[in-house]
Amino acid sequence: MASEAQELYDKLETLLEGGADGQLIAVLANAHPADVAEAFELFDDQERSRLVFAMDPRMTAEVIVLLDEADRGEVVEDLDEAELTQIVAALPPDDAADVLGELDEEQREGILEQVPDERSEAIEELLEYPEDTAGGIMTPELVALPHTATVGQATDAVRKACEEEDIHFVYVVKDDGRLHGLVPLRRLVVNPSTRCLAEICESDPVTVDVTDDQEDVVHTFRKYDVSSVPVVDAQGVLLGRITHDDVMDVVEEEADEDIYHMAGTDPAELETTSIVRAARIRFQWLLPAFVMMSVSAAVIMLAEPHLNKLAAAAIIAFIPMIGAMGGNCGVQTSTIIIRGLASGDLAAGKLSLAFFREGRIALLMAPVCGAFSYFIARLTLPMLERLSEGISLEGFSSASVSGAVGLGMGVAILVAAGLGIVLPFFFRRMGVDPAIASGPIVTTCNDVISVTAYLLLSTAIVA
Repeated sequence: MASEAQELYDKLETLLEGGADGQLIAVLANAHPADVAEAFELFDDQERSRLVFAMDPRMTAEVIVLLDEADRGEVVEDLDEAELTQIVAALPPDDAADVLGELDEEQREGILEQVPDERSEAIEELLEYPEDTAGGIMTPELVALPHTATVGQATDAVRKACEEEDIHFVYVVKDDGRLHGLVPLRRLVVNPSTRCLAEICESDPVTVDVTDDQEDVVHTFRKYDVSSVPVVDAQGVLLGRITHDDVMDVVEEEADEDIYHMAGTDPAELETTSIVRAARIRFQWLLPAFVMMSVSAAVIMLAEPHLNKLAAAAIIAFIPMIGAMGGNCGVQTSTIIIRGLASGDLAAGKLSLAFFREGRIALLMAPVCGAFSYFIARLTLPMLERLSEGISLEGFSSASVSGAVGLGMGVAILVAAGLGIVLPFFFRRMGVDPAIASGPIVTTCNDVISVTAYLLLSTAIVA
């Protein structure tokens, strides 16, 4: 926790314990909403209720928007309809839509009926779009003027709008509402007030479609290095805008989702504080791993009768090394591919180019890792024989067992690299987040296939 938030938490905790409600109200009134939100998650439900009661509706609204999704849902559930109405009325339409998204349809309708018509209509329009699209994260509050308007008229409009919103551009629209261009604020300053906006506007602005995925919006901001992007529909009609702070929220959300997927769980954990629900979410990802690992157990049981006791022990002893190296190689490869896909890099998005680069790396690593494994096996097998109390490899040579280990390692590296390349593209084609390709299911696939190939090769070579 940042020092400011930690200091605020300590101060609020002391005031809550001492029952100093007057001082509590004063401290919260002078605190930054971001610091309050950061400290908020450390308090229990009763303390949170007291804090919400001590804040004015505007501060409460700003704090709720900044909370994690799970904490936000809990806080919203504890508020009555009157309090929620005040909060929604104090928020910009896009943030108000986020808060209302935590409620059921009946509660939303009840609150929107008490909000002025102009604001409720704007919020309802935003609620119609999926939350992970450009329409779901945009704000309809902007300055849009006809192409016949003058610089003086635009300056007056900006002056009024800036009282509540940060304005970066004046959007110039045609008579039918289609976006014609945009005018940066600096051009309003350097041009005479009588000049027409159509003469000074940028006529080919960067835009996003209202149905674009929020990840595509992030790519647009990153590629064109803009601070604000207009949102249009299929006909080019201006609907709203997305600002850099909206995109920062999306970047954090997408990063959280990728990390959750790569850790073998689900972003739904972001939406709950229930330990039971979190455990159930994780278990549904781990269950397939249990089933798949039974394949390796079956292969081990089938291979063991073909080997003598010492040879079987020697080969089985190297299974953790083979599985771990294959899994690590697969995770390295898939992480590189997933990062390339997430960044929107065109080169990284082509399977052939990914195979050309990562395949050559795997072809270089496989024989090197195989050679290391061979020499490790040659060094450790004599020790194993000495420790086995007179049991020898009998008809199985140390070289053949070591060769099986080395070849198995090389195959494991190649298989893992192949899966690390192919599976992210496969998941993307199926409309699933490619980050899943680094989760436990795919890691288990790497282990099972690598170990199975190793055991089959070992049995064929040694037996």
